[in-house]
Formats: sequence, C-alpha cells, structure tokens
Amino acid sequence: MAAVLKPVHHWPPVKVLMVAPSVRVPDTLGQTLHQLALANGLANRGIEVTLLCRCDPATLSDSSFHSNLKFSSVVNPNIPFERIIFTKYAHDKALKLLDEENFDLVHDRGYIFAGAGVKAANERGIPSILQVDDNWFRSELSATRMASLWPYSESAIRSCKRQIELASSGFTVSSILRSQISRWNRKANNFAVIQNGYEDDLFTPKVKPLGIREKLGIDNPMVIFVGALGPWHGTDELFQIAEYNPDIDVVVAGGGYGHNFPEIKNLHHIGLLSRPEVPRLLVEADIGLAPYPNMDYGFSPLKIYEYMGCKLPVVATSLPSVKEATKGHALLVNPGQMAEAISKIISNKSLLTNLSDSAFRFASKERTWSNTIDKTIDLYNSLV
Repeated sequence: MAAVLKPVHHWPPVKVLMVAPSVRVPDTLGQTLHQLALANGLANRGIEVTLLCRCDPATLSDSSFHSNLKFSSVVNPNIPFERIIFTKYAHDKALKLLDEENFDLVHDRGYIFAGAGVKAANERGIPSILQVDDNWFRSELSATRMASLWPYSESAIRSCKRQIELASSGFTVSSILRSQISRWNRKANNFAVIQNGYEDDLFTPKVKPLGIREKLGIDNPMVIFVGALGPWHGTDELFQIAEYNPDIDVVVAGGGYGHNFPEIKNLHHIGLLSRPEVPRLLVEADIGLAPYPNMDYGFSPLKIYEYMGCKLPVVATSLPSVKEATKGHALLVNPGQMAEAISKIISNKSLLTNLSDSAFRFASKERTWSNTIDKTIDLYNSLV
C-alpha cells in the first residue's frame, strides 16, 4: 500500500537522497561510474545530492566531486564480509537520513533483494524514483545457479515486484528493459526510459595516446576491449578473436572475476587502467569490441558510448538492447561471430572511417551524461 505523500519543502526538488547500497566508491565497475556520473551531474545542476553507498567518506577527495554532492556510508567497504551486510543496513540508514534532513525526493538504485530507498521513502511519505539499470533476475541467473531454484527464484521475483510497487515513479535504461520488468509489475509500463551517457569531456579523440602500441611492440591492426571481465561481457569471445586473427592484436584492459587468459601471442591483457588512461588507450585502437552473451539484460552499454566518444568504430553483439542503444551507428554481429566479422572489415579503411564518424556524431549528440541528467531532472519534475 502506497503511503500518503507529505508536502515537499521544495519543488522542483533541490535535495535528493540517492540510495545505492550496491555501489562501492571508489571502484572501476560500470555501476559505480554510472552512479557517480549521475549524482555528480545532478549536483552540478544545483541539486543537493547525498549518495548512500559503500564508502569511507573520509577517504574521498572533495576535489573530485561537486560541492553539492555528499557521501554517506552504508557500511565501511573494508570490513570483512561487507557484501553480506550492506543490504541489511541500507534501509535503517536511509530512514535515519530522512529523519535528520529535509529531503525532497528519494532516488533508489534498485537491485535484486533490495528496495531500501523506496521502502524508506514510502514509510516517511516522501516521493521516490526507482532506477532500474538491468534485468536483475537475469543478471542473478548468470551469477548463481541458485537463482533458478525455488524458493530462491520466487523470492527474487517477489522482491522485484515489490520495489516497483513502492516507487512513486521510475526509469529504466532501455525500452527493452521496461518491457521485461513490466512482466513483474505492470506499473513499470509507465516508467520513463533514460539511456546512460558518457563523459564527453574525458572521452574525446583529442586526448594524447597512451603509448601502448610502442610498449607492446604492436605494428598490426589493434582491436580493444575495456571493462570488467565478468560473465555478462562475453569475454571468452575475445580469445576466439585472437586465435582466428593472428595478424590482429587484441588488447584487453580490465580485471576481476578470476578470469584466466590463455597463452596467445597476439592477446594482451594489460590489467586495470586509471579512468583518465582509458580514453588515451582507446584512441590508439582500430576497433572497439563489445561482445555479449546471448542473453539480453536490457542494459545501456557505457563502454560502447565511450568507444564512440573517442571516435572508435564499434563492433558489438546484436542484441535488442544494443540495437536500441546504438541506433545503426555500430556494426552488430550475431553471438559467436565476432572473430570472423573482424577479419572481414579490419582492412576496409573506408568502412571503418564511416563507422567512426557516424558513431562520434551520434554519441556526442544523443549519449552524453548531459542528456541523461536533463531527462532525469525532467522525471523528478514530473512528480509534482
């Protein structure tokens, strides 16, 4: 049952509690980069944002973020077993913050077995927005076999339904995702669609190259993948690309999830890079790779927008969400066919130039964080 909303102190909202207990700061995962860009972007527009996440506020550099953005910790990220307990404490911490300060709105980054923000907002009679970044249940299926077993699966779906029900409104990052989660709760049919964006001041073709070609002694064409080496990124296909194309160097920047790399002469795993180093690496490449497994999570791919922002031609797996995200400005191939596709196009300079020009124009116009922030504020304002 939805609570009766109390009159807000300011509208449009000027003070927002952003609840994201699954986000760890600092971190290089996409969910962290996404949430920080969103929170800092809103702060830049004059909204006071308190981000409730897994962090140690004392260690965060004030100079990295706008003065309107503050951090509150669900739990210290360095204590043992913090992943087990961060969800448990998020609801109580959200209630405490709502009681201490006059927030106009709660913005909750949802995930499976969560909903601390929308629940606390409902209990205090404050409007709330539910942010849905991917199909939580499908993501859970890829992470653990337990997700397919009853009663785990039933509890998971019930959690998803409940979060949507408690929210005043919400948004998904693709229309594909909105359609998927509407099967949990038809209320989601009314959610907005707000695609992710990229930092166009950082990801630009004008940056100084990192020098990775010289460091690794690469003279051949170079294709690149940047991101977490998780099962949702289809990184095994990178090995196939290297094996199938011995005259093309495959450079992989990223880490995590215990991924073992085979010994292939033209496959180079360079590990994690700092955020400013990533665009400097991208501008040296000939193609940006975005392989995904044959399961659509309804996502909005940050890495693709960052490739495009650096004027890099993109080859990605053809999934409905990727089609929606790229709108014809990337070369899409069926799952498992990327290695052959790369071999056919790598020497076609005219095609690659057309792809890079088209991708850059599209991304710089439609996929920046500025656009995302505009649409998020419009959604906030729609609750009045």
